Amino acid sequence: MEDWREILYWLTAFHLSAVLAWEALGHYAFFRIPFLRKSVCDKPDRWPSVSIIFAAKDEQREIEQAVRSMLKIEYPNLQYTAVNDRSADKTGEILDRLAEEDERLNVVHIDELPNGWLGKNNALHLAATATDTDYLLFTDADVSFDAECVRRAVSYTEHHGTDHLTMFPKVPMPSLILNAFVVFFFKMFVVYYQAWRVSNPNSQAFLGIGAFNLLRNSVFREVGGFERIRMEVVDDLMLGKLIKQSGYQQQAVIARDDISVPWYGSVREMVVGLDKNTYAGVDYNPFKWIVMLVFVTLAFLWPFMGIFMFIDNLQLLFAAICGVLIISSAWMAMRMRVNPFAALCVPLIIMIFLFIIARAGIIFYIRGGIKWRDTLYTKQQLRSGRL
Repeated sequence: MEDWREILYWLTAFHLSAVLAWEALGHYAFFRIPFLRKSVCDKPDRWPSVSIIFAAKDEQREIEQAVRSMLKIEYPNLQYTAVNDRSADKTGEILDRLAEEDERLNVVHIDELPNGWLGKNNALHLAATATDTDYLLFTDADVSFDAECVRRAVSYTEHHGTDHLTMFPKVPMPSLILNAFVVFFFKMFVVYYQAWRVSNPNSQAFLGIGAFNLLRNSVFREVGGFERIRMEVVDDLMLGKLIKQSGYQQQAVIARDDISVPWYGSVREMVVGLDKNTYAGVDYNPFKWIVMLVFVTLAFLWPFMGIFMFIDNLQLLFAAICGVLIISSAWMAMRMRVNPFAALCVPLIIMIFLFIIARAGIIFYIRGGIKWRDTLYTKQQLRSGRL
């Protein structure tokens, strides 16, 4: 028994070292990713044309306010393309009315989804291929923009010779527990995707964030648009992968003062909303799904259980791991301008995250695929049209 405890002690000591390294890497990434507002860039001699493209389906409650906010962006050479993707409500009518008020807004209506395409990917592809502006800015209908955001982004892109610029938005949440999830998810995301290495042309690290993907139209056409990623559920991320793998220059910046997107309004909404992305994130692979569940459980949940299961030095080690996770989350929360007391919710957030992962995989196999925008995409369909 003593030999078993000694082995567990050294494993836990290694666990502490690994968690320290993981958390340090998360903060290192935050330090290394540039802030758009802090970047000094010369204005281009000529402002290139930009088209903001977004798709909407059955969003009549929020679409008018969101689009009116978007139309307030100040940029000298700007146009908008809104895609009404098979809406059954009044989304299309609202967009048409707004287009009559502002000639910069063009509305495309889609009535049928072609075989072999996800709805959103098809909508964005059709809109983009019909656009001849210098830059394409793919975004979501619920994103709020600072009036000077596009100017800053284009200046940054032109100054650095970037082909694709993606930006981390501010994610305001209505509760402490949801803010805690944003902090936990952000650390996991930037470390897993090595966000600080995205700008390195010799690195395979890539990124794409749905709130803001700005790219040169010529690059979009060179990589074939969304054709090669027509069945990718995480289309924003895979667009970034496609661009980086094709040898183009990519940058990621933090722009919390320039763009804002409300993610979810409740824990239940968050759990349901992450269904499609979560299982897509493991490539619909049951082995990777199990590995992720085991990893998150052992790396982040087990220490909080170990405190109550052991005594003496083992208990102290588990307590140290928990302390690192909570203190690191509190520091990250402050840097993200979130209430640091959200860090106290870390154990609960880990359990919710595990539930989301488990639920996503189970529902995928019960349904036989992923349901998105009222359309069920089967396993066979999802495995085609992917990178």
